[in-house]
Amino acid sequence: MDTPKTPRAKKPIPTRVDANGQSIPVSIIRPEILKQDAIVTKTINRAIKLHDRIVADKNQFFEDVELYLQQVAEKNGLDWKGNAVLNSFDGKYRVEIRFKERIQFGIELQLAKQKIDECIKAWSADSNVNLRAIISEAFQVDKKGEIAKYRILRLRRYNIKDQTWKEAMELIDQAIQVVATKQYINFYERDESGKFCQIILNFPSL
Repeated sequence: MDTPKTPRAKKPIPTRVDANGQSIPVSIIRPEILKQDAIVTKTINRAIKLHDRIVADKNQFFEDVELYLQQVAEKNGLDWKGNAVLNSFDGKYRVEIRFKERIQFGIELQLAKQKIDECIKAWSADSNVNLRAIISEAFQVDKKGEIAKYRILRLRRYNIKDQTWKEAMELIDQAIQVVATKQYINFYERDESGKFCQIILNFPSL
């Protein structure tokens, strides 16, 4: 008695998933599209690996420099805080590490604005037209409805001997809130003319 043959399993049809999540048989996709997909995928995979390596190197840079700075500080019984500039012995290379604070303003800013409005009203025709324009511009908002922080901070530079103005500046100081601190590290090489040129790595965006 012959043993019945087991039917061969059909080979799965190769497919690719398109941008809409649909499985499309490879056989009906144009060759040039498959070639483009292959080069894009290959390139992106290399880019991702490079990105991950750069991030890892960036973290290692910070770790190495911060460890050195902390060791220097500890020899003097201190903790390292703040920025630093480190130079190689031959003066050819430089590493710069710095911190930048991101600020926002609290409710005191609105109170400061009221004080400043009082000043402008009191000064009236006696005040400098350009100064009034600068003050008014400082509180204007952009398309996102946000105030340009540097314009507000710039108001504190003016040495105006007016009690109300001084109270407004104190309110601005109280309004400043540090919401985040970002750390930067930059690398420089001295060229033949003696000028330090930055080695561009675009770390801040990573």
